[in-house]
Amino acid sequence: MIRILMILLCSLMGYAFAESKVLHVSTIPNNADIYVDEVSPDHSKEPAYVSPAFISTDDSLASDILISLFNPGFMDTTIRVRLSAKDTSFIIVSQQPILDEEFLRAQESDISKRNRRVFGKDLMKYSLIPFALSLVSGAITYYEISKADDSKKTIKNSSIESDRYQDARDEFRSYQRKARTAKGFTYASFITGVSLLSIGFIFSF
Repeated sequence: MIRILMILLCSLMGYAFAESKVLHVSTIPNNADIYVDEVSPDHSKEPAYVSPAFISTDDSLASDILISLFNPGFMDTTIRVRLSAKDTSFIIVSQQPILDEEFLRAQESDISKRNRRVFGKDLMKYSLIPFALSLVSGAITYYEISKADDSKKTIKNSSIESDRYQDARDEFRSYQRKARTAKGFTYASFITGVSLLSIGFIFSF
C-alpha cells in the first residue's frame, strides 16, 4: 500500500514539474492576431497573442493546440497544430489575401468595435486620476475646514480690539476661502472621474 502511494506521489510530482509545451507561430505577413482554443473567436475582442509569438500550454500531455488567425485584408485561418513531444514546435502560415468587399467590411467592423472597446478601457483607467485628485482635494478641504474652525474658536475667545482677534479673523477668512476652493475642485474631479468611468464602461462593451 505504501509503495503504491509513493508511486502515485512520484507520478503527481513528475506531472506537476513537467515542462510546458511551446508552439512558435509565425505568419506572412506578421502582426496577425492569434486566438487560442477558439473555433469561432470574437475578433472584436483583443487576441491572446500577435504573431510572431511563442504560445505555451500548461498541459504537458497535450498533443495538439487549436489556433485561429485574424489579419485584416487576409482570410481568417483556423488550424489545429500537432505539438512535438518534447521540443518547441514551429509553424509558419502564409495568409491568403481576400478581395471580397463584404468580408473586408465585416473585418473593418470588428476592428472598429475592438478599438472602441480599447478606448473604453483606457477611459476607465484614466478615471482613476481624477478620483485620486478628488481624494487629495477632499483631504485638503477637511484640513482647511478644521483650521477655520480653530480660528473661529480663537475669535470667540479673543477681545475684539486685540491683535489676536484680527489675526484669527484674517486666518479664518483665508482658511474658509481655501476650503471653498478645494471643495469645488473635489466635486469637479469626482464628477470628471464618474463621467470617464461611465463613458468608458459603455464603450468597453
